[in-house]
Amino acid sequence: MSLNRVRRRGLAGLVFLGAAILAAPSEATSVRQMNVVDLLEHSATIVAGNVEKVSDGFDANGVPYTEVTLKVTDPIRGAQGDHHTFRQYGLTTARKERDGRILMAGAPEGWPTWHVGETAVVFLYPKAKQTGLQTTVGLGYGKMSVGNGRALNGYDNEGLFRNVKVKSGVLTEEERAMFTTVKGPVDAEALRGMLRRAVAEKWVESGRISNAKR
Repeated sequence: MSLNRVRRRGLAGLVFLGAAILAAPSEATSVRQMNVVDLLEHSATIVAGNVEKVSDGFDANGVPYTEVTLKVTDPIRGAQGDHHTFRQYGLTTARKERDGRILMAGAPEGWPTWHVGETAVVFLYPKAKQTGLQTTVGLGYGKMSVGNGRALNGYDNEGLFRNVKVKSGVLTEEERAMFTTVKGPVDAEALRGMLRRAVAEKWVESGRISNAKR
C-alpha cells in the first residue's frame, strides 16, 4: 500500500470516528458508571468465550478497526454458532508511517483491548448503522475478563450491583451473595448463570430487576 493511500485512510478513519460514535448509543461515548441492569438493558449481544483471533485493518471506507473472534462457550444473547466475530473502532495500536510520523488510528483511550487466549464475558451494543462497528456497553464496563473462575471488568466491577432493585424471590442464594459485591471480582459461573436467567426470563423487561433511582 502506498504512503499516500495510508495517509488518506488514516484521515478517513478520523472522519468516520465521528460517524461511528454518532451511530452508537450515547452511553458509548460518555463513560458513566454501569451496573448490571444497564449492561443487560443496552446489550444486543452478550457472549462468553475465548478470544481466538485478533486482527486489525481499514474497511472499504478507510475506517480503522480491530476485529475480534471469540470461540463461544456461552451464547447468552444474540450469538449464533460456535464463533462470534465483531469489529470495534481503531487499530490494535497506532501505526507509524514510513517517514516516522504516527498514524493516529489506534482505539481511543478507555476502549477495551483484546488478546488471543484470554477469556471474557462481553456485552455489545447493536452494530452502528453507518459502519457496522460494535462498541462494548460502557466501554470497559462491557468487557469482563475471566481468570481463575473470577470475572472482572475494566473498572474493578465498581458499581456493578449498585442501585439495583431486585424483586423478592428472583435471585438464588448464591446470586444474592454476589449482588452484595461493592468492588472486586465475582464468581464467573454465578455471573453467567444469572445472566442466562435474566435474558431468558426477561428480568429487565418485566421489571423483576431495575435501576433503583429511576
